[in-house]
Amino acid sequence: MGSKITPHVVAVPLPAQGHISPLLHLCQALASHGSILITFVNTEANQDSIKEMLGDGVEGIRFETFPGLEAAYHGLDLTQLENRQIFYRAILDMEAPVERLLREKIIAKGPPVSCIVSELFPWMRDLAARIGVPSVYFWPTSAACVLLDFSIPLLLERGDIPPETSDPDSVIDFIPGIDSLSIKDIPSSLLTSTPEGLERRSRIFSRNKEAACIFLNTVEELERKVVAAIQELLRPAKFLTIGPLLPSSFLSDHPADENTVSAEGVWKEDMHCLSWLDEREPRSVLYVSFGSMATLKANQIQELALGLESSGQPFLWVMRPNLVSESEAPNFCEDFVVRTKSQGLVISWAPQLQVLKHPSVGGFLTHCGWNSTLEAVCSGVPLLCWPCFAEQHLNCKIIVDDWKVGLSFFRGSCHGVASKEVVHQVIRRLMVEDPGKEIRKRAIELRNEIRSTVTEGGSSDRNLSAFVDLISKRLV
Repeated sequence: MGSKITPHVVAVPLPAQGHISPLLHLCQALASHGSILITFVNTEANQDSIKEMLGDGVEGIRFETFPGLEAAYHGLDLTQLENRQIFYRAILDMEAPVERLLREKIIAKGPPVSCIVSELFPWMRDLAARIGVPSVYFWPTSAACVLLDFSIPLLLERGDIPPETSDPDSVIDFIPGIDSLSIKDIPSSLLTSTPEGLERRSRIFSRNKEAACIFLNTVEELERKVVAAIQELLRPAKFLTIGPLLPSSFLSDHPADENTVSAEGVWKEDMHCLSWLDEREPRSVLYVSFGSMATLKANQIQELALGLESSGQPFLWVMRPNLVSESEAPNFCEDFVVRTKSQGLVISWAPQLQVLKHPSVGGFLTHCGWNSTLEAVCSGVPLLCWPCFAEQHLNCKIIVDDWKVGLSFFRGSCHGVASKEVVHQVIRRLMVEDPGKEIRKRAIELRNEIRSTVTEGGSSDRNLSAFVDLISKRLV
């Protein structure tokens, strides 16, 4: 056995808002589990954006930056394939500045680096090998999403992807760990890629077995069969579920306070909405947010807004400036805000964790991003699913069919549209009618189950402690 040392972990997130926060929460959790120095590497622009959130800093974590690449992808509608390709090229361009920062500043400053924790950048394994440190991969998605990426060769062989070769109504029931899945619920990255792109993605994922360790932001008890299937695929690599990666204060039974860190902390939050919520009835408000990257078409937002208005349900809607992807919709949105000012509140960004824990919130209309999904289930708040792109349709399926803590407006389209009548009916069904009572009861049960995993001795707590012990003894 090696002697105990003070480990030095370098963390490199994907340069997007929904990816920075969970890795930062992972770093905070690692720091709380032992004597560890963590260097968090961020682009200059993204680091500037989270300075207010960080305040005086985070104990045990120091921050280093490299010149930003945001100009290449800032404001892009990532539901579009060509924009995702631009974003992918920007990720490839990160390799040189990250390596330069590692060699010239982080390694030179010391102490010696124990490992690099990052998402699955195509170049990270080779970079880590060049500087002589182990690489640890971090996946901020569900286990089911990861398992589908590992199953690309099988899906290609059977003709289920790409979509032009498959039956859109066919069912995938041949992947160990996944009982049944519609083609329409597959992540859009698998449905919009070329065969060559899928094969390249598969080769990248096959390198996971070379990692010293792999983290997954999920809970073993939520996806037990899928987690077991991934563990079998990845042997002998160490595979650890360590979710939900959220502030410890948020995972307690106490009401959220003003010091709770938002999971999307790089946006300026409108704190006034909390006092507005204080004046609403318990569990009466529908919170509406599509995260930081998803966009809606003009027809989508009009049907959604009209259905929400006709439902009569109090609402808090996060309508960020770039939510609508067409120029004609803003005028409609302005009229909607004026018409519904006695029914709801429209803001540009919310302190989401505090909103979800507020007793007035009774439902969350969401794009089904994984961060938002975990935040909702950890709050015991049922969901209304309006998935937009990426793995959000898969998450919708998990929420509705597997966990039974939500309802969906539609399934299986990157630009799905629910009519105002359907929007009205689904909102009433969750917030007012009998089906919502059972869904809310199940949401509370799931919340309690998840919270137990991060308390002392829970599955996620044990896995984090095991990793800290491994790097302290130089076994990773």
